[in-house]
Amino acid sequence: MSRRRLAISLPALRWLHVGCDALLVSAGWLGAYALRFTLNEALEKPINPFGWYVGALPVVVIPWIATCWWFGIYDSPRMRTTTFELSKLVRGVALGLLVVGSLGFFFREFHFGRSVVLTSAALNLLLQGASRIGFLRLETALRRAGAHDVRALIVGTGVPAIRLLQKLQDHPETGYRVVGFVVDEPVVPEKDVAGHPVLGRVDDLRALAQRHGVREVFVALPSLSHTRMLSLVLECEDAGVVFRCVTNLFEVLTAGTQIDLVDDLPLVRLGRERIHPLYAPAKRVFDCVGAAAALVLAAPLMGFVAWRLRSLGVAPLFVQDRVGEGGRIFPMWKFRTLREDAPPYAPAPRDPSDPRITEFGRWLRSTSIDELPQLWNVLRGEMSLVGPRPEMPFIVEGYDDWQRRRLAVKPGITGLWQILGRKDLPMHENLQYDFYYIRNRSLALDLSILVRTVGAVLSRRGAF
Repeated sequence: MSRRRLAISLPALRWLHVGCDALLVSAGWLGAYALRFTLNEALEKPINPFGWYVGALPVVVIPWIATCWWFGIYDSPRMRTTTFELSKLVRGVALGLLVVGSLGFFFREFHFGRSVVLTSAALNLLLQGASRIGFLRLETALRRAGAHDVRALIVGTGVPAIRLLQKLQDHPETGYRVVGFVVDEPVVPEKDVAGHPVLGRVDDLRALAQRHGVREVFVALPSLSHTRMLSLVLECEDAGVVFRCVTNLFEVLTAGTQIDLVDDLPLVRLGRERIHPLYAPAKRVFDCVGAAAALVLAAPLMGFVAWRLRSLGVAPLFVQDRVGEGGRIFPMWKFRTLREDAPPYAPAPRDPSDPRITEFGRWLRSTSIDELPQLWNVLRGEMSLVGPRPEMPFIVEGYDDWQRRRLAVKPGITGLWQILGRKDLPMHENLQYDFYYIRNRSLALDLSILVRTVGAVLSRRGAF
């Protein structure tokens, strides 16, 4: 078989795996029926006819395979252990069992025997486990033969970089082909490193990746700052380049971060692989329900604040243009906390004694009550409950290209910056919090931020 045919056959392996598992799940289901049928006399309780269980196959197989797909069982891992893959299979089978059991419970027309459902789950775990191990070994053999090679660059030329190169060469089953090194130096060395050329500088990484067809970049340069690394990741993101960072194993384990291993060398993938397709509509429902409920609960308080501000002779609401998702300008609503003669577009106060803040406004800011009108912005679809805080246009105009990635999502009333630093940290100088959120966003993270926001507000930490 030629190298080209091998390269074509590897992506098709996923669909072959899916088809094989569909047959195995069917075999497990019918096998469980056969075992139960043999016990009819002993149990003195006959089971439904065989044809009925054959007709139910689509109802069983499709959800079962879908749950396995959900857990990434049909992905093609390069640096995952067999134990890790089997643990995913256990979770997939457990969810498949739950789905099939739920169908039998909620829909009376599906008279699934409990013994058949449980026995089929056990059989499927065994059959699919053997299938997964077999396909993993087949994928490993194909990669060792050179199929589906991934062209890679290594950032750095020091000891960590050379060690990484040796590990990748010692483990061809990972399927990486290093095309060269990249340095963070003013002048590119002319000599090769470990038999591989130094192709250029870090500043030209995107162009180098495109020129050499690179799909993955390994960062093995401890001196590269986190901000610089983040800039590189975002700069190359739309080119489909994946970044992995060589890191200290102790630091990774104490941080609870998931890692990949090449032999004993830990690698951290920078950024999330993808956002679930149902996240956006689910988040919109979450925002609308949460904002509507919060407006109802906060209505008496907001009415009191509006009355109090009017009694002080000022307009209760302050409307200011902010930059939202995709760079769109929208009017953001707040309760007024600054003097009416204060410039509307100026850096936000960083000190509670700022003379622009009124006495009542100082209390509103310290309790974050001044942000409550933005719940209306959430209902209008201009903001979200959780996300990066919206900035003023004059600040966004000064963003670099990579900083504008902050505008990829709707701005939020609260976010990571608020719960980790609050106003102790200048917002536009701490974009790493926003980028972490953007690349790892999920409803679970949103809910966690909302819960922690309550604690941050009650403690008034860093708020003024």
